[in-house]
Amino acid sequence: MKGWGLERTLHSFKSVGLSSEHQPGRGAGEDTGIGRSDPEAKYGSAVAGLVFLSASGGIGLTTMTALMAKQLRDMVLSCALVDLDLDGGGMDVLVGIEGAPGMRLGGIRAPLGRVDPQALREELPVWDGIPLLSNDPWSAPSQGWWDVDAAVNAMAGFADLLLIDAGRGRGLGNLRSLKGLPSLLMVDMTVLGLARAKALLHALNSRRGAGDQAQDGPLISCRPPMALIGMMPTQHRVSHGVDPEQAEEFLGRSVDVVLNPQPKLSASVLDGRGLERVPRAYARALHPLVERIAGMIVGERREERVSSRELTRSKAVQ
Repeated sequence: MKGWGLERTLHSFKSVGLSSEHQPGRGAGEDTGIGRSDPEAKYGSAVAGLVFLSASGGIGLTTMTALMAKQLRDMVLSCALVDLDLDGGGMDVLVGIEGAPGMRLGGIRAPLGRVDPQALREELPVWDGIPLLSNDPWSAPSQGWWDVDAAVNAMAGFADLLLIDAGRGRGLGNLRSLKGLPSLLMVDMTVLGLARAKALLHALNSRRGAGDQAQDGPLISCRPPMALIGMMPTQHRVSHGVDPEQAEEFLGRSVDVVLNPQPKLSASVLDGRGLERVPRAYARALHPLVERIAGMIVGERREERVSSRELTRSKAVQ
């Protein structure tokens, strides 16, 4: 970190639960509310977040998470990105800031289950005004779930909304910070992709019904998806995708948005230029969903302010 003295740097590492040998930086039915995670969970506080899931790899889940963060930020919401794709990771590479100094998920150690929010905020790299906690499993040892949980809770301390790339949702079952959060499911609009998506939907519904008995299972404990985003396949994979009406009939619920691949966007990512902008076609298609999410967050903040005022008046009367 340029301009930092050794003493200040070491102090900053320790303040977020990081030892000096793990320094940041690297070489060249349907739920509708946003809500918060379970505040009664033994570990961590309530988190306002949205979990992005996909049963299929390679269809742009990480890209979609980042692009929606961009759109929500443009609506004057304080957003942060969290990369919890434990097997894949690399969100910083995808958006083009892999060379930026700063904290990555693999560098966080929180043996006491807590990370200081402000200290972490100062250590994170920023992409287009959005703090980003990326995962780099290829360059860091595996962590305890308490380290990851502490990191998520800390990020909730400085953002209105966390947008969480959870990959296929595996390996996240112990995270109390994600329990009960709403989710979005990205669906590969092919026969195999729909079959995988249906299996994941069934698993999420079953896990929710199992309650606390399923707390320590491998699958994430978020709510079933509030919306489905379908991604049509590229022509080199199949000649055409499954018709949306047929997909909805098979899945037993509506597909809210269906997108077509954007060659320029793919080229930008593959060439290492990152995500330069939200494609106009995506912005138009996703706008109603993004507005819905933003409205829920604004409404929640308004309710919190009202509750706070009522509590203040109550104390004054007493």
